[in-house]
Amino acid sequence: MHSSSVLSPPNCSLLKRSHRNQIEKLSLAPLKNLPFCGLRNEILAFEFSKLNRCEAQRVRNFLRNKIVSASVAENGNAPTSFDYDLVIIGAGVGGHGAALHAVEKGLKTAIIEGDVIGGTCVNRGCVPSKALLAVSGRMRELKNEHHLKALGIQVSGAGYDRQAVADHANNLASKIRNNLTNSLKALGVDILTGVGTITGPQRVKYGKVGFSGSEVTARDIIIATGSVPFVPRGIEVDGKTVITSDHALKLEFVPEWIAIVGSGYIGLEFSDVYTALGSEVTFIEALDQLMPGFDPEISKLAQRILVNPRKIDYHTGVFATKITPAKDGRPVVIELTDAKTKEVKDTLEVDAALIATGRAPFTNGLGLENINVLTQRGFIPVDERMRVVDADGNLVPHLYCIGDANGKMMLAHAASAQGISAASSRES
Repeated sequence: MHSSSVLSPPNCSLLKRSHRNQIEKLSLAPLKNLPFCGLRNEILAFEFSKLNRCEAQRVRNFLRNKIVSASVAENGNAPTSFDYDLVIIGAGVGGHGAALHAVEKGLKTAIIEGDVIGGTCVNRGCVPSKALLAVSGRMRELKNEHHLKALGIQVSGAGYDRQAVADHANNLASKIRNNLTNSLKALGVDILTGVGTITGPQRVKYGKVGFSGSEVTARDIIIATGSVPFVPRGIEVDGKTVITSDHALKLEFVPEWIAIVGSGYIGLEFSDVYTALGSEVTFIEALDQLMPGFDPEISKLAQRILVNPRKIDYHTGVFATKITPAKDGRPVVIELTDAKTKEVKDTLEVDAALIATGRAPFTNGLGLENINVLTQRGFIPVDERMRVVDADGNLVPHLYCIGDANGKMMLAHAASAQGISAASSRES
């Protein structure tokens, strides 16, 4: 994709080779210094006299359109013609669903992805975590000798291969990721690799961070950049002994004793996996009870079935205000501070710590300042139709935000539904 301020050669298949060469050389000339009021032969250095009338008019029209487009672009205004009907920034479950729906509606669609297709759910969330939970469930069944004996089944020495378990989760994610990628390609969705940044109304630049990248224009843009693990201040993550859920899903090692900071659904799932594989778990929860965001009845049931019978203890009403990774033979050190008095209450030394304190929207670097949009705690404000709202409370034309990035409901199926809604709500 050429920059809007650079001339691209027209389809000159009917022109003489010498004329085509001249136009191709012209395509390298910047337009910003050319006069907007008209085209002069001496400025363009093009020999129109050697063209017949039809050829000359074709070239003039092409050059005039390019100069008008470049002039408008430099003024920061929206383009008048577009490379795509829809560009989606982020290829997670929400972006994928939006792309499929857009293609069904006959829209020329591109999706920009700076990491891997499938986003958090497929690669670092739902899919690999459920694969590990399936393993933990089987391990518990095999270790339940009393139940198996009642069924007439004899099993001895049940064990596992840590790397094989990790490979199982990774292979499942890879398979689904490939299926999603192939489905996009089969339907004609262009997959643009790189980090997407909004440079102005209906304009998106994509490419590697630190490089110039390429720019595309779109009638409509959907932001679907998802979220990342939230790490509170004072916690040093090294990816080895102090980890987030992203690291834990790789299952690079199974610690003898692991502290899990946060007892929400992420922490609870990993406690199930780790205890099934032989770890002891300590929960650290800032509120006065475990699983504070759960329905009370579900919380009671979960504690009775998933916590009490297992090698799990917990500290409630305390913050993990400082966590230092293991180093030089020393354990992970966790400083516990009373949530009410704000005084240091205790110190834990464990083999590893998992930070499961929730997720934060991934909206940094999107170029929101270029369209007067301010985030709220990192989330992009939207209306009920997923249309982005700017700092003045006005709707940003042709711009939508779906999924975790808008904070309405941070669930994969919600992102997918919002993507379909946004693709259906395109402005006329």
